[in-house]
Amino acid sequence: MIYFLHGQDTYRSRQKLHEIIAAFREKAGGMLNVMRVDAEEQPDAVFDVGRTGSLFAEKELVVIERASGSRGEAQEYLESRVGDWAKSKTLTVIFWEGELKNGDGLAAILAKAAAKAQEFRPLPAVAVRRWIAAEAAVRKIRLAPREADILVARFGSDLWSLSNELWKIRDGWSVESAQAREENVWAFTDAFFKRPRSAFRALTRLLESGHEAMYLVGALASALRALTRVWWGARTGKLKKAGAGLHPFVVRKNAELARNLTLDSIARCYDRLVAADVEQKTGVLPPPLPLVKLVLQRRQSDAER
Repeated sequence: MIYFLHGQDTYRSRQKLHEIIAAFREKAGGMLNVMRVDAEEQPDAVFDVGRTGSLFAEKELVVIERASGSRGEAQEYLESRVGDWAKSKTLTVIFWEGELKNGDGLAAILAKAAAKAQEFRPLPAVAVRRWIAAEAAVRKIRLAPREADILVARFGSDLWSLSNELWKIRDGWSVESAQAREENVWAFTDAFFKRPRSAFRALTRLLESGHEAMYLVGALASALRALTRVWWGARTGKLKKAGAGLHPFVVRKNAELARNLTLDSIARCYDRLVAADVEQKTGVLPPPLPLVKLVLQRRQSDAER
């Protein structure tokens, strides 16, 4: 028998995988041989599937992860064996995949042969809220509606990140305080690109409140990536494609900013940002001096325009 679990939402597909394995163990009463294979990392291991059963176990359960990432003979072997495994009464094979590419041949074969196939797509916002409420109850967390709103706004349907945040909340971490800190960082990155002359003041406040220079350089890099994507989309008429995965507010904000930026200015920001990152990591200058220098360079460039 074959199970086929796949989809972009790997949190829920992993959870389902664990549930299936637990159910098989319980049903077998301990007499279950389980084999796990990462076909992308260990493609040769797929040739042992179905050949390593225990003499004492009536049934064998095999979990094959990322089979679509295998190549050559390993992929051909899997494709040739799916039919027999699907008919087997003693061997159950669970294929687990993340998000699949269009036209994946093995995936198409599995979808037809599997006794049970399930795709895990990202949850819509309403379902994410229900998931947060359910998880909070399981973890005995009292979550205010405002806190749930913040989590959905920050992480969307990324259940891995949401799960981590819920554990942090259970340990006393404050969502609203973190949101306020994030908003201050966003104000700094906005100022750096839009109002360079006011960025130094924003940076000073962040450093005084305990923000690490390394984190702030990373925040600038993330903001520059989003800005570059939107700038390219606006220039090529492919803004919808370029903004895929970005929050609509981020797209609108960067689209407005992109109108006043040239490719040279974006390239200059990138070069200086890389230089600041290298200076910090190699110790050429002690932090936060590379970041301070970066902000002052940006302000000087704006003053010279």
